[in-house]
Amino acid sequence: MAHEIAKLLLEKAGTFLERAEAVKSALTLGMPLNEIEEYLDWVALIHAKTDPPPAGGSHGSDNQSDVDKKG
Repeated sequence: MAHEIAKLLLEKAGTFLERAEAVKSALTLGMPLNEIEEYLDWVALIHAKTDPPPAGGSHGSDNQSDVDKKG
């Protein structure tokens, strides 16, 4: 049960400070650091798949490279 609580805290933490506090709490609840790291990696992967792309384009694929601009 303690690990489920720790996972909820880790999952809901949005800012750096919230994540730091969630990691401290998870450690206090007895969750090993390697499991915390694995869970945070999993959460980041899930969020990357479900979050919409940032406004403003497609990661630079529309932009010309410096070589193209010169020549």
